Amino acid sequence: MKKESILPLENNNMTTNYSHSDLFLSWAQVFHWATKRHFLLAITGQEPKRHRRTEIVLRRLSQRKKLRVVRYGKKLIYALPRKTKKFDELTGMSKIYHGLACTECLVRIYRSGMDGEIIAERFLRGCGSVAEVAIRFPNGTMLLLEFSTKSNFLYSELMNGKINAYIRNLSRIEQKFQAKAIVLFVLDVPRETVKKYVESLKREDGSDAVGFTTASAEGDRFPLTPFFFVDYETFLKVPLGKQLSEKIYFWSYDEETHPLKQS
Repeated sequence: MKKESILPLENNNMTTNYSHSDLFLSWAQVFHWATKRHFLLAITGQEPKRHRRTEIVLRRLSQRKKLRVVRYGKKLIYALPRKTKKFDELTGMSKIYHGLACTECLVRIYRSGMDGEIIAERFLRGCGSVAEVAIRFPNGTMLLLEFSTKSNFLYSELMNGKINAYIRNLSRIEQKFQAKAIVLFVLDVPRETVKKYVESLKREDGSDAVGFTTASAEGDRFPLTPFFFVDYETFLKVPLGKQLSEKIYFWSYDEETHPLKQS
């Protein structure tokens, strides 16, 4: 695996001698769209309203065309030009919400396990399923992040298709990155909708609703496959640094919730 696909950097703190511009560009490699706040949270773990050094670096990178800058509501947002080659401000705004949410999820998960190595989306291609981003941890596990907007979630068979694809391709991903993978679906729909969806995956014959046998007919629970689900609203309410350890994730077809890692 290419070394440049991996974060964190050896020096990921703004107080080091590491080039500030290179540091921000390295984070942009794994971000989709990002605000100033996302860069600050990733690098410092803080989110002050004003941070002069960050504002200067982002402005310089934008002026040098190293970052694309777009006004989104009252905020300026940033992305690598190569990631937004076909972006049009009239038609691309719908993709910005998705991109910002992916970045929000990534930063929160990273801040919950800073020993993880972040793997950009482009290095996940070629395995049949492409997550938004992945994080590989020293204990040999790997988290694949999938974010879904409400419209995508409601689109007929899209979710089931994604799960089916992961069932077919997960072993290839694990082999490539030498890690045991779980897939986290963060869904921008009400929590009750997420719960009902997870419940719908279990059938009486012991197979799940997407056609993969995951439990016995005697009553074993749904996921002997590594899928976790949470609604975006609940995900955002978790304090920074607690994303992996909070019991907010649906894993089985009952009402219980689970953390992504054991304490």
